[in-house]
Amino acid sequence: SRGSLIGGRIGAYEVTEYIGSGGMGEVYRARDTKLHRDVALKFLPEIFRKDPERLARFQREAIVLASLNHPHIGAIYGFEESNDTPALVLELVDGPTLADRIAHGAIPLDEALHLARQVAEAVEAAHEVGIIHRDLKPANVKVRDDGTLKVLDFGLAKALEPPGASSSVSQSPTITTPAMTQAGVILGTAAYMSPEQARGKAVDRRADMWAFGVVLYEMLTGTRAFQGDDVSITLA
Repeated sequence: SRGSLIGGRIGAYEVTEYIGSGGMGEVYRARDTKLHRDVALKFLPEIFRKDPERLARFQREAIVLASLNHPHIGAIYGFEESNDTPALVLELVDGPTLADRIAHGAIPLDEALHLARQVAEAVEAAHEVGIIHRDLKPANVKVRDDGTLKVLDFGLAKALEPPGASSSVSQSPTITTPAMTQAGVILGTAAYMSPEQARGKAVDRRADMWAFGVVLYEMLTGTRAFQGDDVSITLA
């Protein structure tokens, strides 16, 4: 439970503070007692504790994701498993998300282009090594006070798929990912999904390019390009 983790340890990391939760699991601030730096611990959903095959597959994917090395991509430092509680050790990025910024209204053109260029560079760097984000959205972008940003959760949507899932099924927005603790949450976020992703077809780098365009539109206008009263309306 959330409270019991605070003050506890996982490997060399001492959990100090609850940060938040999302489709990919609960996130905590932790102190690396060996390197004396703060990190983010993303605790994976409970299903991973009960499915060794899925956990092994996730670890294989994490190795690939850890190869990403770019100034605008949040880094993966490691993988820890303590008391059957698997967690990713991630770079801790302070600052508001791009979603927080947009909530205050449209971002001025010059600033929006400065931020968007950094997102584009991050996405391009990942694509060059064959990694697709699959869930690019303002909430997955952190903006520092100095105007630099980091894109978070690269490739985690794919890493969290069940083993052996076919691309057509695994990308279907009606399938809940194993990360979800509540039914009805979809892979990716409906408002930023490319048409082929929404139809459950195979996803390639063009899905990220679509999502980038939707995010840029939202930055410039302060409103979502696609929104509806429910998921089905948004997808339509």
